[in-house]
Parts: sequence; structure tokens; C-alpha cells
Amino acid sequence: MENSKQKISACLIVYNEEKIVERCLLSIKDLVDEIIVIHDGECGDKTLEIAKKYTDKIFVREHIGEAEPHRAFGFVQATGDWILQMDGDEYLDIADHERIRDLVNNAPAGVDGYIFKWEMWNGKQPVYFKGLQKMCLFRKKNFYYQAVPHEIGHVKGIAQKVDIFLRHRPLYNNVSWQSFLKKRAKWVPIHAKYFFPEKTKIEYFNTTEEVWVNKVNKVRSHIYYYIFFEPIKNFLGQMKNGLWTSWTGFNIGLQQFIYYFTLYLQVWKLKRGEK
Repeated sequence: MENSKQKISACLIVYNEEKIVERCLLSIKDLVDEIIVIHDGECGDKTLEIAKKYTDKIFVREHIGEAEPHRAFGFVQATGDWILQMDGDEYLDIADHERIRDLVNNAPAGVDGYIFKWEMWNGKQPVYFKGLQKMCLFRKKNFYYQAVPHEIGHVKGIAQKVDIFLRHRPLYNNVSWQSFLKKRAKWVPIHAKYFFPEKTKIEYFNTTEEVWVNKVNKVRSHIYYYIFFEPIKNFLGQMKNGLWTSWTGFNIGLQQFIYYFTLYLQVWKLKRGEK
């Protein structure tokens, strides 16, 4: 990286991923200027031993069971101009390194982020269709984030789509209904608590709690709308974004519908319990 102008910090949130984390680290070690690894709670395998071969910026935080609540902390640790956000079951193609470097060194005026193509895994092969994408590379100073489950954050300027894949290949079928229902049972109770920031610790990056509190107040004040109409709106948005083009995509959209219906129903139950 002798000719690099802009520095890239990779931020990874991991949890007991010794079987796949090295694939991720190998795919970025010659691309980025630093790697930050955050483990969600005490490590129960060799994940951190493997990570130590690639970085000394390793942090073990309180176990939450979700990646997003740790991301703001990771962004604060980053010293690069740009942040590459990844999970342990994701990786990049080495052939794309030169192009990614060019993207950050020669970003057009007003571009503060890049949206990569993303993929899912059915246990045997990758699944991709229009609409599967993720903003995973962004300019640190112009990125705003509240560390809440399933929040993606936003940039000040333009987030530009590029023809580069962020590979996503966990060790299980992550498009199956069995996998979804298992995740929903785990994630919804965690996610719902973040709609009560007066009781839940939330971290922020380049933004203040006011933004999230305003959203929370809106949801809690119009909870029946969010239970019955917001999941439909989300589903239709997913379909419009391209998920309608395949049966797998339709199923993923339906899973999102069920997730958010269940989430807002859980928020209603918690709100009711306060009375």
C-alpha cells in the first residue's frame, strides 16, 4: 500500500467463529491498514487466537447476542479515513482489492459510502438476486450510527452502488425457515429492549441519542400502526427492491415481514408491562 492516500480500518464483530474467521481475515489483511476485532462476550473457542495473527486491536465486550450494539465502539477505535464493516462469516475476493483501493483514493465528490453486492448461503451454494446488498465501506467522518440491532446507519453524502461482492457464507443454511425462526426467537427479545432507551445502554457514533429517542417515541406512540402496517410496508419495499424475482427472495421478504411484526408486538407487550 505504498501509494495509498486514504487509510482503511476494517471493523469485525465476531462470536466463537474459529472455523471461518481466518477466511475473513486473510481476505482483507493486504487490503486494509488496520483490523479491529470485537468479540461479543467471552470467547469460547480459538477465534481470538487466530485473530492475534492479524491484529493486536482486539476487544472483548459484554455479551449481547447481536453484532450491531458493538459497532459504534469499533468505529471509535478506528484510525482510518474509511471503515470497512464486516462480520466473521463474510469475506472479499482478493481480485477486488485494487478496485476497492481506487474507490477510496478517488472517491467522487459527495460520495461517502459504497454499497456492495451481498449474498446468502443455502448450505450448498451462494444465493444472490437483485436487492441483496450492503453498505459496508464508508467515510468515517461522514457516517452516522446508533448501535441498535439491525440498524445500518447512513452517510452524509451519496452511498454509491458498485459491482463488488461482499461474500457471505456462514456454516449453515441462512435462508431456511428453520434458521430464521431460531434467529427470530433469539433476536426479537434483544431488539425490543432497545425501544426503551431509558432502560437500555445504547452507544452512538457521530450522532446523538435524540435521533433514536425520537424514533422510539414515534413507534411507542403509534404502536398499532407499526404492528399492522410497518411490516407490510417493509415487505413491499423488499419486493420492490428486487426480492420478488425469485422464490427464495420472496421467502426472505416474508421472513422480514414476520420478524418486524413480531418485534413490534414484543415492544407493545413491554410497553403494556410498564403500566
